[in-house]
Amino acid sequence: MGTNQSRLGKYELQERLGRSVVGEVWKAFDTQERRYVAIKIIPVDAQTGADFTQRFYHEAQILVALHHPNIVPVRDFRIEQSGSKAYIIMDYVEGPSLADYLSTTAHMGKIPSPAEVVRLMAPIAAALDYAHSRNVIHGALRPAAILLDKQSETTSSPGESKLTDFGLNSMQNPLALALDDVSYISPEIAQGMAGTDRSDLYSLGVILYEICTGALPFHGDTASDILMQHIHGTPISPALINPHISPALTAAILRSLARDPAARYPSAIALVTTVAKALNTSMPEGISQSLPGRDESGVYRAVNPPSLSGIGGNAAWGTGNLDTMNSPT
Repeated sequence: MGTNQSRLGKYELQERLGRSVVGEVWKAFDTQERRYVAIKIIPVDAQTGADFTQRFYHEAQILVALHHPNIVPVRDFRIEQSGSKAYIIMDYVEGPSLADYLSTTAHMGKIPSPAEVVRLMAPIAAALDYAHSRNVIHGALRPAAILLDKQSETTSSPGESKLTDFGLNSMQNPLALALDDVSYISPEIAQGMAGTDRSDLYSLGVILYEICTGALPFHGDTASDILMQHIHGTPISPALINPHISPALTAAILRSLARDPAARYPSAIALVTTVAKALNTSMPEGISQSLPGRDESGVYRAVNPPSLSGIGGNAAWGTGNLDTMNSPT
C-alpha cells in the first residue's frame, strides 16, 4: 500500500509483513526519528477481555525490558484512544525469516551444513535462555518468529538469527491457531495447559527436526489432527528421512521432542551444545558466556513461575503500572 494511505501518530504504515490470529505486522516509517520500524497491530474486541488494557500494559513493559542481541527490541507500545486496537512498535529487521530460509533450503532437499545448523540455532538458544532466566516464556516459537538479519550482498549465508513475537500466541485456544503455528506447539499446550520454558524447548526441537530433515514431525489436515499427534503420537525417526543424521543427533532431536517436559533438555543451550557435538562442530564464540543464572548442568538457579502469559491471549494477566505507558502521539 502507499506510504500515505494510513498513519498511526508519527508512524506511516507502508507494507503489511504478515498476519496471524492475533493481528497484523506492518513495516512503518517513524517520521520523527526517520527510521523504519515494525508495528504489530492487535485488534481489541469483546473476546479479548474487559481488563485488556491493564494486561497489555503489564505484558508490554516486560517485553520492553528484554535486552539481548538476538531478541528484536520492543521500543514502544500503546492503545488507540478509541480502545479498538493495541500497538507494539519494534525494530525493523531487514531480512527473511527462518521460514523463508527453510522454504528454499531444507524444504527443497538442501539440508544446511552442520556449521550452518549450529550458527542458526545457537543465537536463538541464547535468546530463549536469557528470556527464561527473566521468567519470560516465548509461547509462539516457530520459524516465522525467527528473523535473519540481512547480510552483505556478497554472501549467500543467512544473517544472524533474531527472535521476535514473544507471547503473542500463548494461552490462545490452540484450535484457533493456523496450521503453520500448531505444528510447533508442545503436547502440554496442545492439552490446554500453560506454557513453560520446556514448552519453548519442545518448539525449538520441532524447528531442529525441520532444519535437519526438511519435514515436520507431525502432519495433518486440521489443527485438531496435528494437536492429537503432539499429544499421543511418536515422530518418525529423523534418520529415516535424512540417512546422513547420526545416532547421536537423532537422540538429541528426539529427546527435545519428549512428551514429558521433564525429559527434555534443561536449557536451550544444553540442547544446541549437544547438537553441535553430534555434528562435530563448535558453538559460536561468546554464546555460552552470554547466559545469566545457569549452573553447570544448564538449569537456572532461580525457579519462578513465568510472568509473561501472552499478549493477545485470554490468560489471567498480572497487574501493571499504567503510569509508564507512552502516551499516543
